[in-house]
Order: sequence, then C-alpha cells, then structure tokens
Amino acid sequence: MKKEKFISAVLILLFIFTGSLFAQQADNSPEQTNPEQTEKTENKEEAPEKKPVSFDDVMEAIWPWPILSLESGYPELFSFDIGIETLFIPVGHEDRAGLYFCYSYGKSKNDSFHRFSTGAAYGFMGLFDVRVGLGVGLMPKNDDTLHTFFIETSFRLFILEIKAVYERPRNPDNLVQYYNSTYDYGVKFKIGISL
Repeated sequence: MKKEKFISAVLILLFIFTGSLFAQQADNSPEQTNPEQTEKTENKEEAPEKKPVSFDDVMEAIWPWPILSLESGYPELFSFDIGIETLFIPVGHEDRAGLYFCYSYGKSKNDSFHRFSTGAAYGFMGLFDVRVGLGVGLMPKNDDTLHTFFIETSFRLFILEIKAVYERPRNPDNLVQYYNSTYDYGVKFKIGISL
C-alpha cells in the first residue's frame, strides 16, 4: 500500500511538473497565426510612414532662388539676366527641379533686346544648374518694335555660365527683314558669370 501511494504521488508530481513545463513552453513560443496576418504585420513594419507636409517643406519648395548673371558673346556684346527659380521638387538627395522666370537685356553693336522667358530648371547643391525655356522678345528700332520668339538654354558650373539663344523674328515685316539680314540664323551665344 505504501508502494502504491508512493507511485501515485510520483505520477501526480510528474503530471503537474510536465503540465507546468508545457505551459511555460507555450508561453515562450510565438503564437501560431494565420500566415496572411503575419505577412500583413511584416508589411506594415516595412512600409515607410508618411509624414504630413510641414510649413518648412512648403517654404523650401516655393522660396525663390535668384538668377543674376552678366554675359558677353556674339552678336550681343553685353547682356544681363535677372530672375528667379522657384516651385522646387526634390529629385534626389541634393538635386532639385523647378521653374524659372527671367528678364534678359542684350545689347549688340546696333540694337538692344528685351526678353522675357520661362522654363524648367534643374540643379545640384548650387554647384551646377541647367535651364531650358522659351520666351518672347522686343527689339526697339526707329520708332517701331520688332517682336521675337526664342528658345534658350543655359548651363552654369559654379559661377561660370554658358548660354545659347535661338531667336526668330515675328513682325513687323520691315524689321523682320532687317533682323534676318543682320543676325545670321538668329543664333546667339554668350558666356559670363552667374551668382
């Protein structure tokens, strides 16, 4: 009888001990869940959080960057540009793209030009800048004004700027003939400094 009591007590202790071991192991092991639910949880952890647009982000996008340059070239001996770049979109870590608006004054041997242009600008950390755009121009001559249309492109590396303008006269006819006979093909090249 003592032997039976002893065996019974050992079995009861064994069941209690093994039961508590299984309970501890179940608490330490990860829960078995639906694989789709586990995948959704992992995707939530991997997906970047969207941060709201701040006032600083808006100001960084619209804050104007000045365009100031002095140039010389052919056939315009002197010219300057004044304008702004704005509405920036970040392209890379330090790259940006935006729009530019510019007024240019050019002076050749016989004529002066006033040009208004707009287009796209791309830059990297203020080290280099590329602008491509189009615009309209005015050339006053003998109590009349020639109207022109032009396409321009410029490249700036540090403070050195190279610019090309392809310009076509529109009207009046007498000044169109004068322009075509004076300025070969309407192409102008300039080089100068830009801030």
